[in-house]
Amino acid sequence: MLLNKENGKIDSKTKLQKEIYFISLLLKRDIEFKAHYYGPYSIEVETALDELIGAGFVNVKRDIWGIDTRYGFEAKKYEFFLTNSGEKLAKIITDENPNDYETIEKFVDNLKKIENLNYLTLSIAAKAYFILSKESKSMTVNQIIEKASRFGWNINRRDIDIAVNILKELKFIK
Repeated sequence: MLLNKENGKIDSKTKLQKEIYFISLLLKRDIEFKAHYYGPYSIEVETALDELIGAGFVNVKRDIWGIDTRYGFEAKKYEFFLTNSGEKLAKIITDENPNDYETIEKFVDNLKKIENLNYLTLSIAAKAYFILSKESKSMTVNQIIEKASRFGWNINRRDIDIAVNILKELKFIK
């Protein structure tokens, strides 16, 4: 349903994971997300995406930019597209789950209103919210930064300001 609302395309694996992270919270779905380099990550989401690709409902385009010599891995970007079959499946699922789709629509519409939003800033917002939700209490900026460093995340005060603005726009915090 998310790909359907995103006009059949999402241009980053990180963006897809973070959007589903927030949507799973809104829909109160029990999807396990763990701390990962780019923020909350779910193997369940990764597996489901692979299954949709394998079944021919989603196509993936991989752009490889080269090798990151510092870390020794390929620098690449993924784009995910609904196939014709995927569009038909998305319509069926959307029709069967109108309330869920309405929630997803509102979320994506709110995302589109946020200025300068990209997969990195969305990732920072997801990291900050992941920390806040795990702690289940109010935290200072310094406490969030400290907790983030324990996950191996390099977040600074400016990042937290960006995250707070995004989370307010998405109505995850007041």
